[in-house]
Amino acid sequence: MAKEVANNEWGIILQHGPDLLELKWLTPTATMADGGFMATLCLFVSEAERVKPRCLFIDATEFRHRFGPDVMRWRDDHIIPRYGGAGVRKFAFQIPAGFPKAGTEEREGSAIFPTRWFVDRQAALDWLRT
Repeated sequence: MAKEVANNEWGIILQHGPDLLELKWLTPTATMADGGFMATLCLFVSEAERVKPRCLFIDATEFRHRFGPDVMRWRDDHIIPRYGGAGVRKFAFQIPAGFPKAGTEEREGSAIFPTRWFVDRQAALDWLRT
């Protein structure tokens, strides 16, 4: 059973045992600015550094924000390395059907772990736990 460990107006962070931390994005992301995105990722990575989970999961099925220029580069430079430093070895996204990366796997930026995109929550959780 998951327990909520942190939240803000854009997301909820859930801990599923010692090895899995989840960020569930919420519908207010439709009006969120880039600063809200960055603050939420900082909250998530801080929890990852505290918990030191083997796996991270982001439920982006309700995510609606449109990124400004250089936001993803900021993420790659400032957040991804901290995930690796926290001990993360697998990262999964649950995304809406039709999302271009559905079913793919890659290493993002300087990541030392694979990231994979799923449309099925259970398939993502199964992959993370293997």
